[in-house]
Amino acid sequence: MKKIETEVEPVTSAAPKNTENRDNAAKEPADPYVQRILEAARQLFTESGLEAVSMYGIAKRAGIGQGSLYRRFTDKGEICSALLLDSTEQFLSGMEHQLAASAGETAALAHLQSSIEQVVGFVEQYAELLNMIKSEFTGKKQLTQFEHPFFQRLGIVMTELLHRASANGEIIGIDPRFAATALISILSPDLYLYEQKRNGSTKEEISRGIVVLFITGLSKR
Repeated sequence: MKKIETEVEPVTSAAPKNTENRDNAAKEPADPYVQRILEAARQLFTESGLEAVSMYGIAKRAGIGQGSLYRRFTDKGEICSALLLDSTEQFLSGMEHQLAASAGETAALAHLQSSIEQVVGFVEQYAELLNMIKSEFTGKKQLTQFEHPFFQRLGIVMTELLHRASANGEIIGIDPRFAATALISILSPDLYLYEQKRNGSTKEEISRGIVVLFITGLSKR
């Protein structure tokens, strides 16, 4: 007989399913169940790898019912997003700050190369988690990776840099928006993992390959 969940949950706010109301949510009491879930997931991912861990296993390790888990996180992708929330926000905010600070400068192509190398470094550090986020997001929600907030914000930065490079006459005639979308697709974590695991490519080799395509390949010089 299926066990009926009888636990009584503490009256606190659950973690938001998206980051739109993050500032308001931060002022509310933290949900202790969320912290238990994230700690359990972190332990299991480290012990067994992301693919081998189930939502049932996370609930069991956290010592809560599956209903309590699913009321807070729909899938492992959302759990991975929560685990990476601070890191992704710090990374994206840093790139956006660099973009704003460089307004008016003429070396947009050099800035684009630096941004590409930064993204590759970030993907290298969190490739497995990012790939799980992407897979769950595109699979269950029937969306493309480009609609995920992380890739949308990244796309805005890349599009602006390509616009600047085009306006400065640094690159050949292209559609900056389309080129940025193509660049984002190549900066995807699944491509990184494929190159790393199937072809034995290093971070430096992957970064150099992307730079050749989108810096050397687009440059007028």
